[in-house]
Amino acid sequence: MYKIKLTRKTLSLFAAYVLAIGFLLFYFSDGLGKIIERNDLGFHRYSAIFKGLMEIFFLLYGCFLFTKQKISVLIIMLTLFSCFLVGQYFLSINYPELNFFENFNTLFKYFLPLILYLAVTDIVKLNKRPNIIPNSYRLIIGINSILIIVGFIFSIEFLSTYSGPWRFGYDGLVFAQNEASFIFIIAISLFYYRRFYQGIKEFLFWVVLLTSLIVATKAVYLYLILLLLFHLFKNVPLKKLVTYFVTFGILGYLLFSTIINKIVLNSLNVFLNVYRKDGLITALLSGRNIYFEKKIFPLIFEYWQLPNLLIGGQDVTAFYSEMGFIDVFLFFGIIGTILYLYVFYKLFMLLNFQKDFKIFFGVCLSLIIATAGHFFESGIATIHFVFLIIMVNSYTKNISKKHNCYA
Repeated sequence: MYKIKLTRKTLSLFAAYVLAIGFLLFYFSDGLGKIIERNDLGFHRYSAIFKGLMEIFFLLYGCFLFTKQKISVLIIMLTLFSCFLVGQYFLSINYPELNFFENFNTLFKYFLPLILYLAVTDIVKLNKRPNIIPNSYRLIIGINSILIIVGFIFSIEFLSTYSGPWRFGYDGLVFAQNEASFIFIIAISLFYYRRFYQGIKEFLFWVVLLTSLIVATKAVYLYLILLLLFHLFKNVPLKKLVTYFVTFGILGYLLFSTIINKIVLNSLNVFLNVYRKDGLITALLSGRNIYFEKKIFPLIFEYWQLPNLLIGGQDVTAFYSEMGFIDVFLFFGIIGTILYLYVFYKLFMLLNFQKDFKIFFGVCLSLIIATAGHFFESGIATIHFVFLIIMVNSYTKNISKKHNCYA
């Protein structure tokens, strides 16, 4: 009879398998939830169940495999938990209608990146990582890409990015449009880096580029434009830049003119309609500036007390801003925000991009998080980000000194 020795390496491998299985469950439960929600069939938050089970597992994992680094993260989480409880108390004095259950649920959404950090620090140190992580990632990206294309061709409503018929876009089984933006930004970054930095040519690179256009969110379009400018600036001589830009621009438009016209005109019409009605700032921020006037300012100046400024105090059902850093501040206050972003920065630093691309990706991601919600508190976006870290780090030894950027 074989005996399994519970070494740190064995437990790290087991954690990698749990992470991959959780990734699959997240995707399909989110997809089921999206179908149920779009058809108004009742309870749809099945992914929250799997998220809770995953958080329990990795919390126990972090407590079992103590390191000085993990202890500091666990202490920070305990501090944030205390900030949350005290902040809820002070907010309830002036705002007794707060939804404590929903706020408590959101707290553990915020905790997921911190909890996964406890395992990722060990997984990236493994000499040989299990194939289930890259295989499960490619499987989900492939399945969702097929669903996006099918949804686009046959105009399938539950596969669309937006719930109404007036906006174009298809994101497959991804539940929320902001989550779709981050998922595709991460996927684009991963396959771009693997192709142009690690020399790994994959057909999924082109699939992700195509489907990201069909997703049709402003955040994805902005990132694609910034990535194109970064790529050209880094790799194309200035004399050839204009020639390549014009040539590929005309060729690309001739090949995909129908799709491009539909996407661009739909997005432009929506933007101009909001611009005419509410102004440029509202159009650029998708109306989030209105949240400041109607939600954020009342929360801070009418319902908060002095301790809330330091430790936060949020009711997500009434005052959610959908601006990532602002929502972290409202939830945890000044002290909690510093602690929370410190741990997330440590998680980001595990991402073994080369310096130039790491700075580019970090700046772009921060910019988009600042103007969009559902990143820090999104389970599916968090786990995609963690997979990005693991998959990039798996191939760092394959980086060549000279890249063929026109491959």
